[in-house]
Amino acid sequence: MKNYKKILIILLMMAVVPMFTACQKGDEEVPEQSDFIELSEDVIKENKIETVTVEEKPVTTTIRTTGEMKTDEDKFYSVSSMIMGRITSAPVKLGEYVHAGQVLAYIQNPEITRINAEATKSIHENRISLRQARTKLNLAKANYEREQKLYKEGITPQKDLIQAKSDYLVAKDEVLMGIERETHIKQEVNAIMGTYGVRPNFDTENLATKTPICAMKSGIVTKKSIKLGEVVTPEQVLFEITDMSKLWLDITLYSTDIAQVEKGQKVEFTPDSLNGKKFYGTIDYIQPQSNDATQTFVARAFMDNSLKLLRPGMFGNITIINNHKENKTYVPISAVQKYGKETFVFLDLGNGKYKKQDVVLGERDNEGYFIDEGLNLGDKVVGNGSFTLKSEMLKSEFAEED
Repeated sequence: MKNYKKILIILLMMAVVPMFTACQKGDEEVPEQSDFIELSEDVIKENKIETVTVEEKPVTTTIRTTGEMKTDEDKFYSVSSMIMGRITSAPVKLGEYVHAGQVLAYIQNPEITRINAEATKSIHENRISLRQARTKLNLAKANYEREQKLYKEGITPQKDLIQAKSDYLVAKDEVLMGIERETHIKQEVNAIMGTYGVRPNFDTENLATKTPICAMKSGIVTKKSIKLGEVVTPEQVLFEITDMSKLWLDITLYSTDIAQVEKGQKVEFTPDSLNGKKFYGTIDYIQPQSNDATQTFVARAFMDNSLKLLRPGMFGNITIINNHKENKTYVPISAVQKYGKETFVFLDLGNGKYKKQDVVLGERDNEGYFIDEGLNLGDKVVGNGSFTLKSEMLKSEFAEED
């Protein structure tokens, strides 16, 4: 065992460049414990040993769990036909993204053909009546003008003039009524056929015969249950469309964590299937009671999916960032050393003297560690060069064993 330990110490010493020897100033100045090390100013400068002051930083605790992406039920809707009919075209495919108003399918619709045909017939008949009314109006107008002239010459009696004027006004009203009748017919048929998403065609050779089935909102076709030529009914769901611009993230919470979770907390989601990509959202709902079978709770966060990378059914790891922050002592990564089961830093005692100080590590960020035990605010510890002190300490232990 001693030989193994000696080899390990020699390897550590080889990693320290340049090699040096701690300078001792006499037995009365250097404690006998190997936890203490003393270096000369030249050695400190040569090995770029630097001291940092222990500071406090706010630490944010996190909860780690798992979750699953789900469809936002408020962004999901079904598409059906208003009438029974035969599917004549279904151009969209399952999984395709569609826009609001886009045609999903066409259905043969005898009802709109009948409505269009009856309206066309009514317009045709009205136009015949209108032409007759205009002919009658022209005759009545000419007669009225003739009676006015005769009356002025004293040839015709007043009653004939009055009758001619009356006939003219009646004929004029019939023409106006004919014009208004066609307008009303067109408005009515447009309103009726508009409910089917169709505009009427008053050309008897090209009457409307099919109704488009359109998407009410943009989204992804998540269900398509029709085939070309199939007869469908109003009760049948033809398509299901889901707006996936935002999705739900169902988060599994255990009873030990539920008290630390509240609405408004930020969550980080890493799907198993997307190679470490991270997505962020905010908790919007917390289940008021646990599931009896698993004794777990469910929280829900809305996740932005504008990049369309997330899909319902995706599983992954979740980090919940706790809003409750506290300050802890903090040191850079370079200050922390480990050996065996020990974790320690080196306190700078001044005048080239250093002391090994055991610590208990807390959370870690990209630059350093929060310290749960072992250091106080304002302590001075070695940052850069702490590995050199560790090597010197182990060399001292090796010398003591010899």
